[in-house]
Amino acid sequence: MANNKETGKQGEDMAAGYLESKGYRILHRNRRFGKPEIDLIAEKLGTLHFIEVKTRRNKKFGHPEENVTSGKIERILEAAELYKAENQDKRPIQ
Repeated sequence: MANNKETGKQGEDMAAGYLESKGYRILHRNRRFGKPEIDLIAEKLGTLHFIEVKTRRNKKFGHPEENVTSGKIERILEAAELYKAENQDKRPIQ
C-alpha cells in the first residue's frame, strides 16, 4: 500500500500529465517559498496557473476539494505573489 507521500506524488504526476495533454507547460513542481508551497506552476497561452493537487485513494477523508482550507488558499496566493515578484524582470512567457 502506498504511503501519503507516494500517493501525493502519483496524484501530481497524473495532474501534470493531464495538464500537458491539454496544452499546459509545467514550469515548476513543488515550488517552495519558505513555508508556502505550490504543487504545480504551469503556463498556457501566456497565463500562469498555480495549481494545488489533492489526491485521495478513497472518500474516507472526504473529497479532495473539501481539504483546501482558507489558510491553504492564502498560502497559495502568498506563494504566487512571491513567484511573480521573483520573476518580474525575466523575459515574458511566450
